[in-house]
Amino acid sequence: MRRPSLFVPAALVMLACACGGGGQDNPGSSDGAGGSGGAAATTTSAGPGGGGGGGGLGTHPTEPSTPTRGGTMTFTNVGAPGWWPRRIDREAGDPACTYKDGTDTWGGHCCMKEQHTMSTTLAPFDEEMTLIMKAIRLKQLAVYQPGEDPSSWSMVSSWDAQSGHGSNLVVTEGQMTSADFTGDLTKKDCVNYFMQETPFACGDGKDYYCPNDPGINHLGWKGSKLIVFLASMTFDDAGVEKCDGGGQGHPGPWVAFVASELIRDGGRKWNGLCNCYSKTGTVGDGCGEINVFEVVMDNNQYSNREFMSTGVRSFQAGHVGGNVCGEGCDRDAFADDVEVVDACAKKAYTNGPEIAVGGDSDGCPVWRRPIGDRYFMILLDEKQRQIQVAVIHPDKVPAAAAEMLPSLPGGLSRTTIDALLSMRLPE
Repeated sequence: MRRPSLFVPAALVMLACACGGGGQDNPGSSDGAGGSGGAAATTTSAGPGGGGGGGGLGTHPTEPSTPTRGGTMTFTNVGAPGWWPRRIDREAGDPACTYKDGTDTWGGHCCMKEQHTMSTTLAPFDEEMTLIMKAIRLKQLAVYQPGEDPSSWSMVSSWDAQSGHGSNLVVTEGQMTSADFTGDLTKKDCVNYFMQETPFACGDGKDYYCPNDPGINHLGWKGSKLIVFLASMTFDDAGVEKCDGGGQGHPGPWVAFVASELIRDGGRKWNGLCNCYSKTGTVGDGCGEINVFEVVMDNNQYSNREFMSTGVRSFQAGHVGGNVCGEGCDRDAFADDVEVVDACAKKAYTNGPEIAVGGDSDGCPVWRRPIGDRYFMILLDEKQRQIQVAVIHPDKVPAAAAEMLPSLPGGLSRTTIDALLSMRLPE
């Protein structure tokens, strides 16, 4: 499909730093070079109003805003056999270094092997994944996964701003440790990592590299998973400081869901010469990264603070989706109730677009940056081999999501999961 040069995939715009938010969070920032010394802010068992851990969260108050019809982007045909480069801890010259036997970003030794998978159901996104957020005001967060009974999914991790606590969740921001996580990530442009409370067992490290970074050495979520959170991206850009406190920060909201081993390869994604992000050195055709919601603000023709990109990257097909609506786009050209638009045709979708991994796409879908509170969702399902991304207004919850929203209960039926996957918002 031909597309105007302005609407290039966001991955090409952001490739130099393989990050969100224009590269403000770097090896010299509080994230720490080489992945050293990070600490975790642990949210423990929820108190009153906090919920989670199987009990559900309950309805959270929302701020009034113009109701919208919601939007979805549905990625189909997800998962295929293949491989990505995996960092392992072996000496130089070790025959196990089948992909690379050289140096990392900071001059240390880098040994990598080819990590193969025969899985066809969501691979590589069936591996452990870690949630990343910045420049967003979070109010609730819930993670659901199927248990032994495939007919039901349970809330396995959660957090609620009304208590400031959660269940089975650790949140790491650089080297800062806080027992009181407020959810307001708009004051500084720091990258925040969300994982399960259980530590990741590194073993002897020879066949799976683990940095000396306890803040991110925690389990991600493996297999099928549903992340849903209530949040706002409405704030004063001028009020965002740099992560180190040194002046004006980068105010671009970013939500990503990435392979956990990518942030463990050293430098939390910043070890560009020794991580699993890409096997060709181009767009992330490696261990898997999803830019779920990314506002591109890099002071160039691709940037526009009023729109968000969603892109999927892995060895299966390189970069899929990830369109941007640059300086030629005007949010006011669309009706107030619109969430998802075609950046190439400059039209609002009447039904949520589908993007087939390795296949066709319904135009060049992007999101209008929401004004006010929204429920944001990313659902990765092995059974249907789909990734469903959704934005839902609290006052316009569709019937398919009624079991889940706004109450965020402790469990969901498989029927609801299938209904969420079938949504094509607006409908």
